[in-house]
Amino acid sequence: MEFNVGVFGEVNYKVLDQRQPELRTFGFLPGSAGNFYTGDFDLLLTSRTNDKTSVLSEIVFGEGAAQSLNVDLERLLLRYDYNDHLKMSFGRYHTGIGYYNTAFHSGKWLHNTADRPLIMEFATDGGLLPTQAIGVSVNVRPDTDGSGRFDDENNGNNVNVGLYTRPPAIPGLQLGASFYHDKISNDEPLLTARLNQSIANVHAIYTGHGLELLNEGLLIRHETEDGAESFNTPAFYSQISQGFGHIRRSSDFQYVNVSARGFCEDVGLRYGPSFSARYDFNDNVAFKLQLDHTVRKGKPDLNGLQTQLAFTF
Repeated sequence: MEFNVGVFGEVNYKVLDQRQPELRTFGFLPGSAGNFYTGDFDLLLTSRTNDKTSVLSEIVFGEGAAQSLNVDLERLLLRYDYNDHLKMSFGRYHTGIGYYNTAFHSGKWLHNTADRPLIMEFATDGGLLPTQAIGVSVNVRPDTDGSGRFDDENNGNNVNVGLYTRPPAIPGLQLGASFYHDKISNDEPLLTARLNQSIANVHAIYTGHGLELLNEGLLIRHETEDGAESFNTPAFYSQISQGFGHIRRSSDFQYVNVSARGFCEDVGLRYGPSFSARYDFNDNVAFKLQLDHTVRKGKPDLNGLQTQLAFTF
């Protein structure tokens, strides 16, 4: 039996131009405009039992608000690969909503930027999407080649389907779409009924010649079971990065507009650009520098500067 262990870690320093905690700030304390934090420490355990079956376990030690620590079982999968076109996974997995959530997992070493796009952020770190699920995931590849409220996904059954194509005429191009549906609830007094949640996604990705272009658009729709109220959240991000030797620079723009009466209403309308650079010292250690500018409805613009030392072994 083949057994492998992968480790991903990070050490960060982030400074904001406001003295108040904000989304994706991990260990920030109230009244602190800048702080060191460790982010996530990720253990990836894999074992191949035979030619078609393997087991994967991903355990993340994370840093929460006020430098609290938590442990999360990100993924626990028994995977069966029937052939190159039919693969099945059983257990706890990252949902197949769009491209980013399936291509980039917890270890920040895997990311060109210091953090994930806001709309693709993990739910445990303030994101809007249901990024994890328990059940059966089937991958069929076609021959064409912040408010303090508790939002509960109820661990009910969900439906998540996705399709993608990689045209042979344009190597490195992937076009795809996905759809997710579930029933959820939160403790918002105005929303006592459970909600139908539907998430539609389209993406266009290109990787090749040292260039990476990521583009995803989403429409998140919440509707009360009686159909009396509905709330729509449009969102997208575009990211372009290019490598020059040991250096990779990235630019991205993201947009999220959550209804004031909807789910995750504390996010509201926010949009803006980010600029980052990554320097790989070797195959195990990388340094990242990132500047973020975020426009927020009803609040002052938010600027942040983040440094990150990411490593793997």
